Amino acid sequence: MGTYYRHKKTESVNVPYSFRCEQCMKDSGELKATITGMEAEMNSNFKTLNDKNQKKLDEIAHTYLVREVKETYRNATEKQIYSKAFKDECPYCHKPQSWAISGAKNDMFGTPIVCVILAIILGAGCYFFSGVENNLTIAIAAAGICLAVGAGSLILNIIKIQNKKKQTAMVVQKNLPVIEWDEVQYLLSEN
Repeated sequence: MGTYYRHKKTESVNVPYSFRCEQCMKDSGELKATITGMEAEMNSNFKTLNDKNQKKLDEIAHTYLVREVKETYRNATEKQIYSKAFKDECPYCHKPQSWAISGAKNDMFGTPIVCVILAIILGAGCYFFSGVENNLTIAIAAAGICLAVGAGSLILNIIKIQNKKKQTAMVVQKNLPVIEWDEVQYLLSEN
């Protein structure tokens, strides 16, 4: 039986942005949001990749980065949904900004959905493959734990969003961040 090696690569890019704080009205100065693409992965029988496979891995990682940058750009410009990569805490008063609520709402169901899928897989796996007499009880317990974690995660996300809404409810002027997309225009222009 042979061994194989898993080769991984991710690409990231920094996008400059700034905002005027809605609480203290100070300019944040230039900040950097780091946008990272999905991790590219390639299996090989060798510890190091040959040039052809390394180039292919690099291309996959770059494609994932381009996809992430384009999605972040589209969400920000068309829908006013700002990725969590754009930190909204004011560097002076350390208070949140109202524009970040959209990003938190957009990511609210991520972990709970993963937990529900995991509950289904784990429950079915325990039921069909456990090999013990009370496999239904084990399946229900395993699925129940995953569902409880998912529900807890959803409740925690809702509390965080409500807290941020309360902190930004009394602002006089709602501002949006100024994102310098020119820095990543070369990625946005790719097909």
